[in-house]
Amino acid sequence: MKILLKSLAYVAVMLLLIVFFSPKINLYYQLEVLMQENNIYISDEKVKDSGFSLNINNAKLYLDELFLANAEETSVKTWLVYNSIEAKNIELNEGFAEFMPEHIDTMKVSYHILNPRNILLNAQSEDSFFFGNVDLLERVVQIHLRLGTLSEKKFAMALKQLKKEEGGYIYEYKF
Repeated sequence: MKILLKSLAYVAVMLLLIVFFSPKINLYYQLEVLMQENNIYISDEKVKDSGFSLNINNAKLYLDELFLANAEETSVKTWLVYNSIEAKNIELNEGFAEFMPEHIDTMKVSYHILNPRNILLNAQSEDSFFFGNVDLLERVVQIHLRLGTLSEKKFAMALKQLKKEEGGYIYEYKF
């Protein structure tokens, strides 16, 4: 029994050391190269390896040459069995103001090995929030919107394109 516990402790320590010393910055730049092949660019960011997470500050996101958003703080955490990306204080391009809030307080994307089929999404803005998932097998994105009264009035034209459900709206996209 002691040998089993000692072996499990060694494995746990090894996994923690692998996560801590993994080349997160190099992997980030490799991901950036892959994104550029699809004309998605991140610029002006400051990247810092914080041991168990990768912090990216003031990242500007572009599609082709169109500015999409600026994220003040982004944290990428990889724990082998659970991975997450959390962005805070996101400012969107003013051109999207008719369709979505210009400021998003927090946005989180997470993936857990116990639920390998789904990538979970959620975000919160001033008076609204959304949650949803990306089903990797069915290739479907499903997002549930819960809007405050200000957002419901402001985005009334865009909301006509969405399905209404109890408590909010739903958006589905097959890719």
